[in-house]
Formats: sequence, C-alpha cells, structure tokens
Amino acid sequence: MSTPDVLPASDEDPCGKGGKLPGLRVIPYFSPISRTNCYIVAGRNASEAILLDPVHLDNELYSLLLQHNLTVRWVLVTHPEAYMRHALRTLCRIYSYQLIAGASDMFGITCEHLVPEEVNRLLIGGLQVQALPVLPHSTSSYMYRVGELLFTGTIVHAGTLGETASAYNEELLVATMKDMIFTIPEAEREMLLLPAVGPPSTVRAERHLSPYYRDHSERA
Repeated sequence: MSTPDVLPASDEDPCGKGGKLPGLRVIPYFSPISRTNCYIVAGRNASEAILLDPVHLDNELYSLLLQHNLTVRWVLVTHPEAYMRHALRTLCRIYSYQLIAGASDMFGITCEHLVPEEVNRLLIGGLQVQALPVLPHSTSSYMYRVGELLFTGTIVHAGTLGETASAYNEELLVATMKDMIFTIPEAEREMLLLPAVGPPSTVRAERHLSPYYRDHSERA
C-alpha cells in the first residue's frame, strides 16, 4: 500500500495550487442510500484511484470502478460522517487502501492523520493534493484542492452551507468560509467546488449568489 508523501510548501506546485490538470479523471457518483456524492479521482492513465468521501459500495459504484479499470488505494475524508462507517468497512474487504482524514481513527480504522492547523501538501497517486483545514469551524474538517478543483464535502453546498449544531456554529462556519473564499485570487475564482451534497458550483458563483456571503461580496 502506497503512503502519500508530504511535500514542502511551494507556490510553484502546478497541481496543488491552481494548475491545469489535463490528465485528471474525476468521476462523480451519487449514492441513493446516503444521498451524498462521492468522487473517484485518478490520473488519466492510472490504475489506482482516490475515493473522496466514501459512500455505500453498491453494485453501481463497484461497476463504475471496474469499467474504468481502477482500484481504490486511497480514501480521503473531508469530515467524518456516520454514513461512512459501512462504506469504509466494505472497502476493507475488497481493497487495501489508506485512509486519510483529520482524525487518527475512524470506526476502528487507523487514519493517516493530517497535521492539524496546517495546509497539508500530499503527493497521492502522482497527484499533488492540498488538504485545507476548515478552522476555526472544525478541527477535523478539511477541504481538498487538486488543481482548479476544490472538494468541499458537507461543509459547503451550492448556494448554502452544511448543517451546524447551533446559530453560533453557523456564524463561525460563515466567517471561516469567508476567510477562505474571499482570499482566493481573482484569476482562480472559476475554481470548481465539488460538494458531497447537491450540484457543483464555482468560487465566483458562491461569492455573488450565496446569501451567506452577499454582504461581504458587496463590500469586496
């Protein structure tokens, strides 16, 4: 089983910071059981893939992997969710994979624990991936950036945000996302947001259309 390498910080990272990825395959799959999206991510000619935010491994998802001749070798989690328990345990029976998350353990499965409070730069399957901590909203939540794609999990949906336990937590999440979204350079605002819930969006669309950021956008 391959272990992801930690890369030194570099503004010249073409895949992890706004670079084009013409050889990248991203295959979305919607699970009718958890009613969430997961994403299969792999290089154009690769046989090993990343599964991002795992869902129940039903016949359709397994057939999709077979159709593209892909084996799951890495599982990335944006935020630990209860619906992932069955998915992770089923995947263990079929694949030898490495679990990468903002926790040391998920449902008895040891994780490659991301460094807290830091942007983690990883080399996974030949792809350079940035794991971006969603602080101070949550110490266990990360969004993953690969080139001009940002996998946001249940944290950000198109036009809205994920559920929170209280009004205070919602305000904290809004403030956190404003800090992240409104510091993205103008040239990178067509970056595609791929959430676990709902359709994709872009940074530019969220800045101008989401009611959570409207006041901030008008001042920007």
